[in-house]
Amino acid sequence: MTSVSPKIAVLVADDHPLMREGVAALISQAPDIRLVAEASDGRQAVELHRKLRPDVTLMDLQMPGGNGLDAIVAIRAESPSARIIVLTTYGGDALAT
Repeated sequence: MTSVSPKIAVLVADDHPLMREGVAALISQAPDIRLVAEASDGRQAVELHRKLRPDVTLMDLQMPGGNGLDAIVAIRAESPSARIIVLTTYGGDALAT
């Protein structure tokens, strides 16, 4: 008898619809990952994380309505063990100080 592991729940937060659609398309190909929600700004990312508690959040840094760094701080304040991966097209590392 084999056991089925639950799929990894992922929240994608990015203000660019094409980026979110591309990530969603990649996730749909992975048998062990499921996209639980998409956020288009920082505030929405925090709200969706609070509501859904995904296993992993893919976070853009530059978004309207609260940037990704502010969203990460807010999410980690409520959920210190939250797993967040920064996925951004920012041209440098100055925001990550």
